[in-house]
Amino acid sequence: MDNTICSAEMPRDIDCDALTILRQGSFVWDSKVLAFRRGGTMIDYAFLREQKLVADGTMSRQERIGQLQRLRILLQSLD
Repeated sequence: MDNTICSAEMPRDIDCDALTILRQGSFVWDSKVLAFRRGGTMIDYAFLREQKLVADGTMSRQERIGQLQRLRILLQSLD
């Protein structure tokens, strides 16, 4: 497992603010499972894509802010 949030194998289209939230939550990219991991908890890349937290996610500014807030709440609920 990589010890940084970003690695060469990580998809480059993930929303930069979502990456910041994941970094603040101490999640690191695990290229073996295509997910961000913290201990036994994982946030799948597929989940981020479903939430449109990727580049060109075709959301309005307001929708993007809402999705980022939901991600932050999700991570807080995992603590």
